[in-house]
Amino acid sequence: MDVNQKFKLAQIKKHKDFLLNGKKDISLNAILGSEKCQLIISECRDFRDGIYTPLKTLFTFIKQVLNPDKSCKNAVVEVLAEQLVAGKKAISTNTGPYCKARKRLPEHAVSELVKEVGKSAIKNAPIGWKAFGRPLKGVDGSSVIMPDTKENQEIFPQQKCQKKGLGFPIARLIVVMSLTVGTILDYAVGAFQGKGTGESTLLRGIFDCIEQDDILLGDRYYPSYFLIADILRKGADGIFRGQAQRFYDFRKGEVLGKKDHIVEWNKSKKPDWMEDEEYNSYPKKIRVREFKSNGTVYVTTLLNDKKYHKKELAKLYELRWHLEINLKSLKETMGMDMLSCKSPDMVKKEIGIHFLAYNFIRIIIAEACIRHNATPNKVSFKGSVQLLNKLMPIFITSSNKKNKMLYDELLKKIVKNNIGNRPGRVEPRAVKRRPKPFDMLNKPRFIEKAKLMRKLDRLIARSADA
Repeated sequence: MDVNQKFKLAQIKKHKDFLLNGKKDISLNAILGSEKCQLIISECRDFRDGIYTPLKTLFTFIKQVLNPDKSCKNAVVEVLAEQLVAGKKAISTNTGPYCKARKRLPEHAVSELVKEVGKSAIKNAPIGWKAFGRPLKGVDGSSVIMPDTKENQEIFPQQKCQKKGLGFPIARLIVVMSLTVGTILDYAVGAFQGKGTGESTLLRGIFDCIEQDDILLGDRYYPSYFLIADILRKGADGIFRGQAQRFYDFRKGEVLGKKDHIVEWNKSKKPDWMEDEEYNSYPKKIRVREFKSNGTVYVTTLLNDKKYHKKELAKLYELRWHLEINLKSLKETMGMDMLSCKSPDMVKKEIGIHFLAYNFIRIIIAEACIRHNATPNKVSFKGSVQLLNKLMPIFITSSNKKNKMLYDELLKKIVKNNIGNRPGRVEPRAVKRRPKPFDMLNKPRFIEKAKLMRKLDRLIARSADA
């Protein structure tokens, strides 16, 4: 090999190392040890119990939502095991102190930790993971159900089509997620129905997480005049699916190519919720780009067709599907689909803890990818959770030296849990296993229980008469 070829290979390797590794640190210790995270945790001062300190309560809560057995009893037993292994005095298995500590944990602190941890990860992400060297973010909505208590029904009422006592309280979530690393950057929680509970309203409350140079991806629900104008104000850009009710005439405007043009959108009518001063601050017109690729219409603020070819943008938009997959991981793999807390304050806290636990796992995945030259969206989230759940008890009982070795091995195994690429796989949308032969509950449970008790009383009375 000649000198010039060696030099070229060395330059390529150097450039590759910079793109993948750079001088970044996405370790959990570095992020949690940051000044901002330490400040958030230190503000949780209303804790009297010597065992369930704010940090201990936080991590016990996180382990609780990651564990298949999510009961408070199991969480307390794990704390007892940690105390015994550390040679400390055994604690009671009574769940009261732990439940009180969870209530004292400020919901605002949990929310701030979710945001800080998510932002720290995206700031330190290698440039090679970014789209056009820019952070890629996605927005989408989802919903969760919770125990049917009076308190939950008042804040998160069940759907109107359900009979009283037969439905579950339901909450709407809006999530802004990094598609670069996979962490949640911000979120909002509201009722599933009613005025001011839509996805657009919730997104306005957390729009500060969209920053300059970001590229935001969203489905066809989002490309409205006001949202796109807000994105442009931030110095950011967006790519969205075109709305079905809007007509796209590619013969008009500034034609860039086949089914690709720039048009002007006129300012929409003032919504009822918007003040006159805010409405007047918006421009009368905004310029947007509309293009069609593979039969799908897209709307974007990326107007330069030379730098951002429409096929590249359509390919980039496909990454939004990772947001859907990640939300599915939260609801199915982490069991967030059905929450367990019985009061609205604790429900919001439980949602925040799920997001914080999810962010921690995503950071560990990102750290593993940096060390072993992989990309986060190709690593199995479920496989990573399984590894953590099995190794966590070993971390508790091992020495620091052995824990470091185990952690290095954990990172190595995480990147080997690749998401399978199975082209051509087709499965029928049907289940083989038959449901159990129980009738559907058509009346509130307390009515059915009373009915059974009356039937039992009659049987007892007959036996006594005989």
